[in-house]
Amino acid sequence: MHRTPEFTDGRLTWRTVTPPHARLAVEAVLAWAAVEEQLPGRLRPCANDACRLFLLDRSRANRARWCSMAVCGNRAKARRHYERTR
Repeated sequence: MHRTPEFTDGRLTWRTVTPPHARLAVEAVLAWAAVEEQLPGRLRPCANDACRLFLLDRSRANRARWCSMAVCGNRAKARRHYERTR
C-alpha cells in the first residue's frame, strides 16, 4: 500500500493505491487511525463482554459504555437488577 498526492480542483487529495484483495482492510485501518487522531480516547470497545462492537463516545463526559443502550446497556442493567433483587 502507498498513498500518492493528487491535485484536484486546486485541492490536495491523497489517493490510496493497494491490491484489490486488501483494499477493505486498508481503508478500515486508515479510518480507525483518522478517528483516533481527531477524537483521541473516544473510540473504545463496548463494555458488554459478549459484544464485539466498538462505540464512538460523543457524550460530554466521555463516559459512554455500550455500543447500544437499547441492547447492550439494557441487558447489563437488567442483569444487575436481577442480581440485586435475587
